[in-house]
Amino acid sequence: MYEDRTYDNIMAEMMEDFGPDVRTDEGSLAFNSCAKQAAKLEDVYLDLEEVRDNLTPDTMDLDHLISYAPQVGIAYKYATPCVARGVFSQEIPSGTQFSCGEYTYTSGNLIPNTTYNYLLTCDVEGTAPNTTTGELELEDYIDDFNGGSITEVLIPGTDDEDEEEFRQRIIGTYGTKSFGGNKADYQNFIDALDNVGACKPKRRAADSPWINIWLLDSAFGVPSPSIVSDVQTVVDPTETTGEGDGMAPICHHVQIIAATGVTVNVSATLTLSESYTISAVKDSIERAISEYLLSMRQEWEDNALLPTVVRVAQIEAKILTVTGVIDVSNTRLNGSDENLTLTYEKIPLMGEVTLSV
Repeated sequence: MYEDRTYDNIMAEMMEDFGPDVRTDEGSLAFNSCAKQAAKLEDVYLDLEEVRDNLTPDTMDLDHLISYAPQVGIAYKYATPCVARGVFSQEIPSGTQFSCGEYTYTSGNLIPNTTYNYLLTCDVEGTAPNTTTGELELEDYIDDFNGGSITEVLIPGTDDEDEEEFRQRIIGTYGTKSFGGNKADYQNFIDALDNVGACKPKRRAADSPWINIWLLDSAFGVPSPSIVSDVQTVVDPTETTGEGDGMAPICHHVQIIAATGVTVNVSATLTLSESYTISAVKDSIERAISEYLLSMRQEWEDNALLPTVVRVAQIEAKILTVTGVIDVSNTRLNGSDENLTLTYEKIPLMGEVTLSV
């Protein structure tokens, strides 16, 4: 709106107002008396432009979006650390620090119904440590420490929410108003929870009291039992289901259910450029397929109760983007040359990739 309100344009207008009988060249009294005012006015117009941009969510900067979001029942998702399973052969005091690979972890509570399995929280927030497993090095001191290892990540870490995705979540609230336990109410509330990436509510069947809500974790994968339990507790505690002790309205009996992961194994025959081998292209092909499946999981919530279709043609298109691949044929998903159709509560997960030439 104020793109033309620059120092040069403001000065030109000021000098024109003096008329032909007054010197307005640089260094003249008229010029010098207006120069600082013009510079200041340019700053004022820049401030006005910023104010105007931050009046509506479609042009707000991130700080203003975060401040505005609670008005529509949305909260920004800040980065969170991953929580891993640490397996030991002895008791570990809470607060003990270990390192694994590039990252440091702090021990927490004993995992229920296990022997010396402890929760380990990474000291770094974000997704980078989510694939870290292996032997643990003790950073503190424990008498006769017998070693330990990280065997799996229970709760994936998350990065700060992407600004444009956050903006679209806010704008998306304008289309469907959330109130009193309707679909939008459940989705807005649950999606804003830590460690949750998406959810899919389904109304109760005629012969069932349960409203089922399927869940993905923050990495758009199958959530761990602890995540499912945490969400169940804040939505509709199992012990008092239907009493309205969580966010679910009274008389709503809600079951939080982990989405079912379906492993997608891919096999294909390749035609490669001269000097390229399967080993040279396999990592890139696996990465391309993995990104495609991730995009489908990210769209899973928007698909509502429609099936998710993993398409052979799309898999082949991703393979053909890899440098060194000329052609691809005989592509099969889990042994079939047909598209893989998954019902609404299922998500595709990366499996084995078998390539031949």
